[in-house]
Amino acid sequence: MTRLFRYIRFIFILIFIILIYIYLPRIQFDNSLKRWVPAKSDEILAYQDFLDEFGGDAYIIISFNNQNNLDQIEIKKRLDIFQQKVRTFHSVEKVFKWPALFFRLKKHTDKKNITFIVTFSPPSHLNPNRPELLQRIETLLKDIPLESHVAGTGVIYKAINEQTKKSTILFLSIGLLLLSVLLLVILKKPIAFLLSIGISLGGVFTLLLCSAILNIPMSIVAVVLPVLILFYGTSISLHILFHHGDFKKVLIPLLLATGTTCIGFMVFLTGSIPLLRDFAVLAIAGIIGELVWAFIFFFPKVYFFQPRKRLLIIFQKVPIPSKLSILLIIVISLVAMTPGIIKLKSEIYSISVLSTTNKAVLDHYFIEKNVGNYFPLEYIIDNSRVKPEEVENWISSVFKLKEIGGVLSYLSFPPFVNPREYGYISKNDDNLVRVTFLVPLLSTTKGIALVKKINALAIADFDNYTPVITGYVTLYAVIADKLNKSFQQSLILAFLLVFAIIFVYLRNIKLFLASLFPNIFPILFIIGLMGWLKIPLDMVTVPIGCLLLSIIVDDTIHFIYWYKNTGNLRSTFIEAGPGIFHTTIVLILGFSVFLISSSPPIKYFGIISITALLTALIGDFILLPIILKHIEKRDNNSSS
Repeated sequence: MTRLFRYIRFIFILIFIILIYIYLPRIQFDNSLKRWVPAKSDEILAYQDFLDEFGGDAYIIISFNNQNNLDQIEIKKRLDIFQQKVRTFHSVEKVFKWPALFFRLKKHTDKKNITFIVTFSPPSHLNPNRPELLQRIETLLKDIPLESHVAGTGVIYKAINEQTKKSTILFLSIGLLLLSVLLLVILKKPIAFLLSIGISLGGVFTLLLCSAILNIPMSIVAVVLPVLILFYGTSISLHILFHHGDFKKVLIPLLLATGTTCIGFMVFLTGSIPLLRDFAVLAIAGIIGELVWAFIFFFPKVYFFQPRKRLLIIFQKVPIPSKLSILLIIVISLVAMTPGIIKLKSEIYSISVLSTTNKAVLDHYFIEKNVGNYFPLEYIIDNSRVKPEEVENWISSVFKLKEIGGVLSYLSFPPFVNPREYGYISKNDDNLVRVTFLVPLLSTTKGIALVKKINALAIADFDNYTPVITGYVTLYAVIADKLNKSFQQSLILAFLLVFAIIFVYLRNIKLFLASLFPNIFPILFIIGLMGWLKIPLDMVTVPIGCLLLSIIVDDTIHFIYWYKNTGNLRSTFIEAGPGIFHTTIVLILGFSVFLISSSPPIKYFGIISITALLTALIGDFILLPIILKHIEKRDNNSSS
């Protein structure tokens, strides 16, 4: 029987390595809008109508800076060739110098800056970006002896994709190094170390294989998953090893913990955001993969492990908390977090995901400073319902706002230029016209505030008419709203499903209620902390509630399982304590990897996660024993 399992183990590992070799190079990275906004949402359909009526609102700005005063004739020749080549690229519609005659701008461009705008058709109404076009333009720029800066549609998106790839590799490499050192310190024995690392890496590569085989691109949200799965695998291996490598002894709590963890992620499958559904699939694949690898390595029992005695003695002597005053302190801390919970909001500011030294960020600030605001805020006006002077008054009023850097409208074009050719009169309806305001790259909160100002001016300048806002920039406000709803709905659903399973397992109302508080406490605490520290729900932090609930509930399950079986808190600490404590320390070390990130949202993710794990440890080692001891005391009093 043992020999048969050895053959199965060998064949399984061999097949897995072959799959890694074949599929791992196929992993893609994609953070485009189409993965954030549901394909059939009203906003996407409205954007599709805009594209059908007026063409694309996507463009790339290239600004050349002649700091070294190179020969003007040679520069002009090179730039003319550059323009001609770009015009031949697929999907390019127009190439013209900034500012064109029909632009109305506040900022006058420095003579040393030569700027071009390249307008292009988006690949679909679900995605305005053309990374292949941007790549070809950047290749051409290498042949021009001028300092160049590129901004516009798809530039930030491309930079986020590149950072996602680099960060995934960097975090995973550093995480593996830290985990190896920590496991060597804790376990001391090479075989135990290799088994633990094998389970963790097995889970990570299962996740990556799932990404490649199912064609699910990695995203800025999923950048935390490989590290999470890497360190989460130790939760399985350490609990097994601290029970002398006896997989069967901890099989029930491991299955229960794995099930509740998967359900914590599974709630995203019910949401409307495609990228979060992909996030859930990858997370579940990694978690289940680790459980499968635990079976491969530890079933049937293949390795006897004797934990160091001093690790066990600590939990034989550690004082068991019993004072209700500690419970009061925890309740007060939660009350203090309540205003923060109310303050928590969702926010999308795409540039905040990138390092301040990223070239796309530097280019963005250069162009905003030296060329002007360039993000298009689009409006559609029905000419049959308004007078031209009303439109002109409204445009003039909006132009005075400090956020507006320029404007382009159907009224801006000289008589010899056809506005329809540039997409400012509808292809299908002569009465529908377009107005574009050039705005800075704003967070969704500031963007919504600006739209409210513009709409207020419309109420003042039009007689019972409001222009219709549209364009791809407005889709970010939709994402922010959906992130907020997704966070609330998924967290509530995760709580209901996870604790429904625990209730079915325990079939004891007192133990069930006792298990609730140690998990509600850290989640509410971190949500309140995010509100107080003004850390928003964004593209990175939105899954943090369900993700952390899925992780911290595992330790409560192990604690409650052993308490239910032993009926004694001291025995529970001896059985569950070492595994809970060491897996928490390992996970804290894992999340600390994100503290080195140059991306603020990822760094915040690390801070919040570490805080949650520490408060969860307080919940399991202090709050839970107090509640259980209080239950014991009441039961003893009632029985006597």
